[in-house]
Amino acid sequence: MTTPIKATGGAANLPPRPGHPPIPPFPPAPAAPPAPAAPPAPAVAPGDGERAVPPWRAALAVALPPALLTLALCLYGIGDRQLWRDEHASWWAADLSWSDLGALTGNMDLVLAPYYVLLHLWIAVAGDSEAALRLPSALAMTAAAGCVALLGRRLLSPRAGLLGGLLFAVCPAITWYGQDARPYAFAVLAAVGSTLLLTRLVQDRPGAVPAAPRAVLLAWAGYGLTVVAMGLTHVVTLMVLPGHLLLVAREFRRAPAAADDGGARWVLLGRWALASAGAVLLLSPLLLLGAGQSGQIAWNERDWDDLGALVTDLAGSAALGWTLLVVGVLGAVSLLVLRQQGAGLLICWALVPVLLTLGTAHWLHLFLARYLLFTVPAWALLGAEAVGRLPGLVSRFTASGTPPRWVAGPAPLLAAVALAAALAAPAQASVRADLPGEADARAAARLIGGGLRPGDGVVYEPGSSLRRSLAYELRGRPAPADVLLRVSPERAGSFGGLECEEPARCLAGTRRVWLLVSGTDRRPFGAVSDKLAKELNGFRVVRTENVPHLRVVLLERKSG
Repeated sequence: MTTPIKATGGAANLPPRPGHPPIPPFPPAPAAPPAPAAPPAPAVAPGDGERAVPPWRAALAVALPPALLTLALCLYGIGDRQLWRDEHASWWAADLSWSDLGALTGNMDLVLAPYYVLLHLWIAVAGDSEAALRLPSALAMTAAAGCVALLGRRLLSPRAGLLGGLLFAVCPAITWYGQDARPYAFAVLAAVGSTLLLTRLVQDRPGAVPAAPRAVLLAWAGYGLTVVAMGLTHVVTLMVLPGHLLLVAREFRRAPAAADDGGARWVLLGRWALASAGAVLLLSPLLLLGAGQSGQIAWNERDWDDLGALVTDLAGSAALGWTLLVVGVLGAVSLLVLRQQGAGLLICWALVPVLLTLGTAHWLHLFLARYLLFTVPAWALLGAEAVGRLPGLVSRFTASGTPPRWVAGPAPLLAAVALAAALAAPAQASVRADLPGEADARAAARLIGGGLRPGDGVVYEPGSSLRRSLAYELRGRPAPADVLLRVSPERAGSFGGLECEEPARCLAGTRRVWLLVSGTDRRPFGAVSDKLAKELNGFRVVRTENVPHLRVVLLERKSG
């Protein structure tokens, strides 16, 4: 009878035959080779349309379109519009010697001294044409557009970041100040760049910021320098700091105390406080001395009645401004309901500077659109957040709960940008025209240059900025003598200089005089003093030319 073989034993369980050694068991099967390690996860988790691509490529795909669009809009016709009075002031200050610039900023415009220094160095390299003077602002605004997109990518989503950057780019006010030889484009860049760096420090703890104490110190020192840059470009820009505090405070609250490894959340709060306080301390001399010159802007008496105009001025277009306001409020509500990390930062950034400057308008006189231009990125990102929530809203009304392809794809983004561009188009066409109400110094310079004779003099209406306007337009060419100027602006440490108190003595020996007066003043010699008017009565009018907002009168001394 055959003994059955157990299925579980195999040959190793067979009984040994007589006279034969037992059969050894089979050797154990070799261990399987270790499975290859899984590839590391991508640095940027795919989501919301962003594929697993290298981080720099993902960031570039979001930042490059807004930056290129901003650059194109700012470079197009950058030299067509003639300088306006504040740009003439920038040129005048930047063209001074270092000692004269120090004397000027010691008396006025101290808070703009960093920009004047930058422009002084730039002029030495690139010249002082209209396009050259404005090019730094165009480049700063281009960089700001890219940073807006990157900030939206971090706070909201890549889709919202791209849309926010494009909405920022099409605002006519962004184009205007990107073609303005003043520091406001740099203020926008400093505000967005500082916020972007802080967001990276907060979000990427501890991965993106190395654990080495020196690297951590350098990272937070870099943030502190961006805060200093905000103050140096324009002191009002520091009003974004309350939003920064909210961003850090949210991270502080988000980490439970029990899971707080070694008090890391307190370390984060302490680092931010130290960096921001150190930056403000470095800026304190500029802030204190600049406060003593606040009388320069006492002319600015805007208040609550001008709040509606602010919406138009910040966007550069009434239609776009009010649309962005409504959509931005919807975006703010969405962020608050969903309790996203960018809610407090963006809402505070958009509203607090406006409310603070408005509440102190009669004391500090800072409620002015160009001072608050740095709030536009926050409004653009809030508007992008509202549009970005459209797929989720539409999906609620579908049977499957899944948004249709046309909603989840690029269609809403393209439609939003197209609508914003259409609303902004009329204003975009006008930002390259001369500023309304600005005297046409370029036309006056052509008239004087075409009819100038040796020995001619020039007289300006009191209180106007025409002296430096004409000086710019006639730079490098023959110009009439400034016969009434007794103390030059350089020596006086101001923009205007001091004029002769005895016109008869200063005009002695001058046969012909070019008189520049306001185009709306119908008096023969405009708003000149009685003494000067009496002396000019000894001249006869040879020629009168009216140019926009300016009257050019050529006078010749009467014979005998």
